[in-house]
Amino acid sequence: MSKVAFTDLSVRSLKPGTYFDTKTPAFGLRVGKHRRTWIVLKGEHSTKLKLGHYPALPLADARKQALIALGSPYAPKATSLTFEAAVPLFLEENYKGKKDRSKSETKRLLAKFPALQKKPLPDLTDEDIKRQLDTLARTPSEQLHAFRAHRTFLRWCTRPPHRYLKHSPLEGYAPPGEDKKGDRILTDGELAKVWFACQGQFGAMIRLLILWGTRNGETARTKRTWVEDDLLTIPGKFTKNGRSHSIPLFPMARAILDEQPEEGDYFFTGNVGPYSHFNDGSWGKLKQELDKASGVTGWQVRDLRRTFRSNMAKLRVPREVCEILLNHVTGANKNQLDEIYDRYDYLPEKREALSKWEGRLAAILRPVGTMEHHAQLAAA
Repeated sequence: MSKVAFTDLSVRSLKPGTYFDTKTPAFGLRVGKHRRTWIVLKGEHSTKLKLGHYPALPLADARKQALIALGSPYAPKATSLTFEAAVPLFLEENYKGKKDRSKSETKRLLAKFPALQKKPLPDLTDEDIKRQLDTLARTPSEQLHAFRAHRTFLRWCTRPPHRYLKHSPLEGYAPPGEDKKGDRILTDGELAKVWFACQGQFGAMIRLLILWGTRNGETARTKRTWVEDDLLTIPGKFTKNGRSHSIPLFPMARAILDEQPEEGDYFFTGNVGPYSHFNDGSWGKLKQELDKASGVTGWQVRDLRRTFRSNMAKLRVPREVCEILLNHVTGANKNQLDEIYDRYDYLPEKREALSKWEGRLAAILRPVGTMEHHAQLAAA
């Protein structure tokens, strides 16, 4: 670690490494191959707090955030704190000890509206936020998640000891919608249309969702190191329930993974380089394009998980194995004691079920109308 007098010129010219400001010693910059990250060391144990990335977060604003985080008497008054300056402080405090995935998803949602970022917190109104939420009207699920993230953040801003706001502008504001329990299951014909319309890495992920019944975020974060021989294992750190999930690989899924460019850590990369995963906020627009290309509308990506489960039942896969294939912690008459003591991984049963499903899906994807096609579907 080196000490440097931070200026816009010096910050731009720093080589990879970690540097701390001579003016504010606990305020630093970590320079990597692909990004520069502002950090602060807090408390006697030097807990590291990430403030944001340069140049998206300029030096002057990063210094203000650092002074506030450190409780410096020279920190700017809370009333001058902007929306984007308060977000890292909120994430650090509110998500301490929680999953990185939850924290990163909230961070993504709070960065979704550029028009709010530079606004001082006391100047925010419910109309400001409503105007931005209205831009997501075509993606109601994303709109609802964005609303909840902003509501939680603004409530945090009213709490002591910081009290950046006296009242949240979203207090008493009705959510733009509600969670809907889906019941949509794609037919065999619809699955085929969607499959053949899939293009690029988004299309590859959709095909894996059809094959595996996994969740969007788990699939988008699939790492090359998770594959060993004919098995892909998602670590518990990346799953919704914290439990690792092993997926036997069969020819169709293996071919999809093998087709992805061999660069970086992830099979499906983000827009900031090969060392980032596919962005969680990129599904909506690409899904609309897929609907147009396939001609199949009125469904959501998460419906593929339900469709997978329905097809498992059609193949006479036992309910207990179906639930395990979906990586549900409980279900199939399991209780908490089963979760503690039953560590059998069901790999043989998973292999049998997924092998059947790839076989049936291959039959679904054969040209409709052929005698072979109808015979195989009847036999499946």
